[in-house]
Amino acid sequence: MPGPSVRLTQLIARCEQDPARALAERTAGDELARQLGGELGLRWHLIVLGALVADPPDGDAVRELYGELVDRFRGDAACMAKLKPVGEDIRRREREGTLPSAMVARSERKKK
Repeated sequence: MPGPSVRLTQLIARCEQDPARALAERTAGDELARQLGGELGLRWHLIVLGALVADPPDGDAVRELYGELVDRFRGDAACMAKLKPVGEDIRRREREGTLPSAMVARSERKKK
């Protein structure tokens, strides 16, 4: 059986072809992404986020996942650089009314 990195890479490739599949495969993908972290984990989460943006199940799902990702990758400049345009796109869609606007309470941030 291939290792977690190979399994997540294969899952990402399948879901890039069919982003809606990411929601069906989310449990397995999220677990692999948590194990691996880093840019590969973020790549998975961005596919899931894209699928949620395309078809939000409720008004909080997109903002909730985006907020979790910002909290998780806050110390990783490369990952944050990839998240920033996603956040800008989410805000633009909320302004346009094509994505529900939601306020999500996030955890307290650690003081530096």
